Amino acid sequence: MNTNGNKNTLKANKILIPVILLIGLIPIIVHSFVYDTNLAQFDWYPESAAKQTDFFFAWKMIAIILVGVVMLAILLIRYLNKKEFAFENSFYFLMVYALFVAMSALFSSHKYWVAHGTYELFEPVWVVFVYMILCYYVYNYVQEEKQIEVILRWSGIGIAIVTLIGFFQVFGLDYFKTSLGKHLMTDTSWWNQLDKISFNFADKTAYTTLYNPNFLSFYFGMLIPLLVCLFIGAKKMWHRLVIAVAEICCIVALVGSRSSSGFIALAIGAVILALVLLSRKKKLFAAGIVVVIIGMIAAGVLANTTGIGQTLKKTVVGTYHMKDQFSLNDIKTNTDDVELDIWNNPLYVSYDLGSDGVITVVCKDADGQEIQTTEVDQENHILALNDERFANIQIQPIMFTDNTAGIKMIIDGVEWDFSKNDTDGYEYLNPAGKLVKFENPKVSTLFLDDAMSNRGHIWNKTIPLLGKHAFMGSGANTYMFEVPQEDYISQNYVYGANSYDVKAHSWYLQQWVETGLIGTLALLVFLFWYLVQSVRIYRRVDLHESISWVGFGLFAAVLVYMIAGIANDSNVCTAPVFWGMLGLGLAVNRMLVKKENLFVKETTVSAESDTAVKQSIPKAAESVKADTAQTVQNTQGAGVTESSVKKKSSKKQSRKQRKNQK
Repeated sequence: MNTNGNKNTLKANKILIPVILLIGLIPIIVHSFVYDTNLAQFDWYPESAAKQTDFFFAWKMIAIILVGVVMLAILLIRYLNKKEFAFENSFYFLMVYALFVAMSALFSSHKYWVAHGTYELFEPVWVVFVYMILCYYVYNYVQEEKQIEVILRWSGIGIAIVTLIGFFQVFGLDYFKTSLGKHLMTDTSWWNQLDKISFNFADKTAYTTLYNPNFLSFYFGMLIPLLVCLFIGAKKMWHRLVIAVAEICCIVALVGSRSSSGFIALAIGAVILALVLLSRKKKLFAAGIVVVIIGMIAAGVLANTTGIGQTLKKTVVGTYHMKDQFSLNDIKTNTDDVELDIWNNPLYVSYDLGSDGVITVVCKDADGQEIQTTEVDQENHILALNDERFANIQIQPIMFTDNTAGIKMIIDGVEWDFSKNDTDGYEYLNPAGKLVKFENPKVSTLFLDDAMSNRGHIWNKTIPLLGKHAFMGSGANTYMFEVPQEDYISQNYVYGANSYDVKAHSWYLQQWVETGLIGTLALLVFLFWYLVQSVRIYRRVDLHESISWVGFGLFAAVLVYMIAGIANDSNVCTAPVFWGMLGLGLAVNRMLVKKENLFVKETTVSAESDTAVKQSIPKAAESVKADTAQTVQNTQGAGVTESSVKKKSSKKQSRKQRKNQK
């Protein structure tokens, strides 16, 4: 018996290895990967940057796909062996989401990147499928509390490595700047030029193995509430000590990321979770609602009356629309001139190249009146306009090549280069070094452009795309091809040249664009199904059990991730951890419902007993008591208590007595 039990336990643990790899170990992977972006074909991408080197995403992507193949094989073997799968109704919505992910990929206009991943993302359709497989795999194979312990214990090794790297980065001790770190994350061909490797992060900024500091909002946003719950549920003192140390390290790393979205998500999540626990008692819940309302009012007052509050408000809500902040609102490259919108004042600039090689610049206003210029720099031939409306503009005639003339316009210190040809007229020499007709993309004005650290502008550019993808998306990993990359004004003023909108900075907006509205709604229903299920369970479950606190911690982790997802994107560094925890949360919920017989409806008296009662004639109290006892005996197997049956039977009998008396 013991031998068979040990073998079964070992087999059950082996089947959890893919889960441990995806949640704990794959996020650690950091290694050089040279690839061709295949983006040089686009006008907005420089040919010189066609080859790129990735350190944080590509190998994670490959590892995720390989582990996903193993999980799928295990599930297929189980199916062929005719073993039953665990299932619940919420998975129907996950299947609908998977269907639209597949259709969006199949009909995508960007199939190469759907299959291979894109620049600075590497989350192709295969990875998205692995996420769903992981969730279902965990739900199926985690059947006991000990299996949860195994997953958390072994995944904790990888989680500890990720956390410690981030923790030490906060204090200026960056593992990736050490000789050991650089050797381990590069091929041998790099070892003679390791001094050239550097990452563009501010000193003492935590980014750990996740690359983008914003991704730490996801990662530690999940871990911090989970560790709190594990601390409460732990039975041994040394367990609590280890968890407390881990919690401190996670908080320090999140602070070091300098990403406010993580703490905002934690704060909102904490309020919701507190209300769930308080709802176990009506009076406490009512008090909690009152406190939340008072807190919201106080927060509103502080946001408008204190310096810190106003700073936070400006960060979240924003302060300006770009057209109101910067003088240059629009550029049009016409056939005969370049048309500029400067504070709503049109300016038309053109030039002519004389036979003597001299470039003559002509400037006109909206009325066609020529604006005189003054040479303010004779050596570089820089001209200033003699008009107060355009006092922030300077123009420099230049020769791009021996045969190509043009003009450089300096507006608010930002340089704009234009040239003309006989075929297309005037064109803009973009940061990619390509001459193009200037296009100003269509944007919404729903958000202030600097809201949520300039996410507002990206969301404004994304909103016009949503109607196009009401039914089907553009395919996984293709957001950057749908959003207009020719947003040169914002690039030059805010983001810097050759910066690209690779992601929507909102998981839900990106899902809508890449998967379509229907697929996104199916995903949301699946996620909210779990949240509602969890709320119902943890309002009732016995919190003295450790498993209950594990489940509540997983619920908290998923909730915070979903809140943080409003302002952050899915990625191969953190998404496997989320989907694994979601599967674990679903499995724990199933265990708790079964263990504590939650949501079991009271079984009514059997039809046979009910018929017998209907046919009976009111008798003495002894007869009624005997019938009731018999009913109890017949219904005990259905879990009905004697007292409840007595109560129901007596009520029915009394009604019959009143009827017969009439």
